[in-house]
Amino acid sequence: MNKFGKIVWITLLSATLVLAGCNSQQKETKTAQNTNQTTETKKNNTNDKIVLYIDKNCEQAGIQQCNPNIWKAQFAQILWSGNKLDIEYINEATAKKLRDIVGVSPVLVIPANKLSIFGPQAQAIKASAKEVDGSYYVPLFGWIPGEENLCNDGKDNNNDGKIDAQDPTCYEMLALTSKKCTKPYCSEQALKNMFMGYAVNVIDYSSTTGKQIYDKLVKINGSQYLPTFLFNKKHKYIDQMKQFIKELTGCKYKYQINIPQFNYDPSIEACATNCNASPACKKLLTCNKSDKPTVELFVMSHCPFGTQAEKGIIPVINLLKDKINFSVKFVDYAMHGKKEIDENTLQYCIQKEEPQKYIPYLTCFLEKGDTQGCEKKVGLDMNKINECIKNADKEFNITKNYNDKASWAGGRFPKYEVNEAGNKKYGVQGSPTLVINGVVVQPKDRSPQAYLEAICSAFKNPPEECKKWLSTKSYDPGFGWTQSGKPAPAWSCGGN
Repeated sequence: MNKFGKIVWITLLSATLVLAGCNSQQKETKTAQNTNQTTETKKNNTNDKIVLYIDKNCEQAGIQQCNPNIWKAQFAQILWSGNKLDIEYINEATAKKLRDIVGVSPVLVIPANKLSIFGPQAQAIKASAKEVDGSYYVPLFGWIPGEENLCNDGKDNNNDGKIDAQDPTCYEMLALTSKKCTKPYCSEQALKNMFMGYAVNVIDYSSTTGKQIYDKLVKINGSQYLPTFLFNKKHKYIDQMKQFIKELTGCKYKYQINIPQFNYDPSIEACATNCNASPACKKLLTCNKSDKPTVELFVMSHCPFGTQAEKGIIPVINLLKDKINFSVKFVDYAMHGKKEIDENTLQYCIQKEEPQKYIPYLTCFLEKGDTQGCEKKVGLDMNKINECIKNADKEFNITKNYNDKASWAGGRFPKYEVNEAGNKKYGVQGSPTLVINGVVVQPKDRSPQAYLEAICSAFKNPPEECKKWLSTKSYDPGFGWTQSGKPAPAWSCGGN
């Protein structure tokens, strides 16, 4: 057990709040990069401010969801009208209080009189949060606050002079996973430190016991993703996850926890040698290779994480040239106002009318977001482009949807239907989303080399260019071709 507490890899309300929203202004990107902006907790929430409580141990452990500056950037677009987000580190007193109320951190504490500033999301927050003393406590991630061994509430229950798994309040749990799953939540270390109050025994899917358990669960549930958790006794802290707990029948275990974000399908393991082994193989890039891959990058033109992805992929496009079919497409809603809608449509028309000028234009635009300057620099035929914009506006109801606020997603984000078919086909939810040969792909990071490797893996016979080595540094989010060398978390604008 490490002193930093235990991690429960859940996002609970983040998707509901659409908190992965982002703002196109460079000042917000700088906010995300600025450090040392938090203060130590000196008092509890006083019902007149919105407070985000973060466990400093979680931040020091390198967990992205506990980075206070990232959360400041995420909330920048929501906290309008002069409302301020205070970020405070959890101390011993608040750790106990937060464990008793919501069990996890970071926690957003919203006074009831401030709930209305979240607009249409207010009711979702109210329904999912816990109300205590006139404030709503909203869990945003699953780090258990506090430093003690929480397997047994930090007590030496068997009086042996140490706090460990031998203490009576530590119940048994089985975690079924696969060693071939590369997701962080599949690792044995993460699984063993996941649930407060439980000693977790990790079983691999490929073992005889693992396959027997998996086959039994498939019979019970119809299908089964990994990792999944089985247990017979409920610890008091497990109630924090009651929405994920299912009672089992016809099984030696009484309860099962399936977390929606844990979605590894072990049936794909047979696809490495036989693409017909499972219907899941059709979702893998290894079973969808082609002579000339089709690469589609879905973005919002003013999303700093979308522009980060574009900067990462442009060197690859310039290297592979016509050996791939590349296009930038747009998420079916806009989060950054009218300027984003206008820029989306302009870029759609450049690709349609003057495709040879698109990458030069995009390269210029990503420097400062200077639309007019870049139009002139690359010599666009604006008569042709403006006619396309006019026709697109009519065909895709662009202005109509913008003016019809009743149709806006969540009451805040106007629909943008130019690439609606692709959004629905691939289940695109946010910016950026990369699709190669019809398969949604998540590169290991957003560096040019990572994009090159992802795209080259889609060739039946990779060309010589795939042997080239590009930069392994991701470009910074937002405008500007800078590479600070800092780790680039895979944040997105929207629900990805």
